[in-house]
Amino acid sequence: MRRRFFSLTMIVPAVTTLIGLATGAYAAPLTVGLSMPDLSESFWTSLAYGVDDEAKKLGVTIVKLNAGGDANVNQQISQLQDMSQRHVDAMIVGATSDVAVRPVVEQILGAKIPVIGLSSLPNTPKLTAAVTADHYAMGKLQAECLGKAIDGNGEVGMMAGPAGQTWSDLRANGFRDTIKAQFPNIKIATESRLADNRNAALTTTEDWVQRFTDLKGIYSATDDIGAGVVDALKAANKFGQIKVSTSNFSPTAQKMLASGEFVCTAIQQIVLQGRVALQQAVKAAKGEPVEAKISTPALLVTKDNMSTINLSDVTAPAGYRP
Repeated sequence: MRRRFFSLTMIVPAVTTLIGLATGAYAAPLTVGLSMPDLSESFWTSLAYGVDDEAKKLGVTIVKLNAGGDANVNQQISQLQDMSQRHVDAMIVGATSDVAVRPVVEQILGAKIPVIGLSSLPNTPKLTAAVTADHYAMGKLQAECLGKAIDGNGEVGMMAGPAGQTWSDLRANGFRDTIKAQFPNIKIATESRLADNRNAALTTTEDWVQRFTDLKGIYSATDDIGAGVVDALKAANKFGQIKVSTSNFSPTAQKMLASGEFVCTAIQQIVLQGRVALQQAVKAAKGEPVEAKISTPALLVTKDNMSTINLSDVTAPAGYRP
């Protein structure tokens, strides 16, 4: 009968592995679901990049779901239901419709899966955490910039963005409050709540330049709206006479800022929001304390300072595909 001999170097790793399994030290990597309205849009792509890049650093697996468009509410609801059946450790949700996704998000939370709202928040107070931009500050920065651009005097119009959207309401409030507090000689002559749409802004601006002949500035809630405003001003030979401020930092906005078509843009740190959301999701999955509400700081970009802005926290690299 042959005797078998085991060296100490063989025994110690085996014992260590058993201890690790018993204590959870070698637990499987966390899996986090990411549900986005439309990953073909640069905004949501940059959020996804922030999540992805942070996940690589933390060793987390990401499962992405793309609803394929803001109108595809039922698609997102179905995807969220499927995701909850996969028993992911946490979920990050940017809502197609904040009200419509509320029931399914609350069902997921009821199943003890943490849900982190990202940018477009599901309309429920039960969210584990919420990560957004400081939209009020974005409106405030626009007011300060536009007010100075027109020397603190005259009439301005507000292209305030879609009605019923929290982000557009907050930006508009920040603009109004700041104009009132800092620029008593500026009057808000007109305001429109319109879709985030270049053509709609063009049509509305065409009407404004006929009706409000003393306009010196126009606030626009997004860069798409702002681009429509500029189109109309050029067609009416008013470009340069009426200053335009905006928000967001798409490639179109960057070009229009560099060319002087926008006097400034207030921007979100979009990538940073994605990173923070993933950090909160990991904490929640581990049962660690999370911050209930986080607003990442807004930045003001002008033609003069745009070359100094750190875009790594703002937009995804050119080659990134979610």
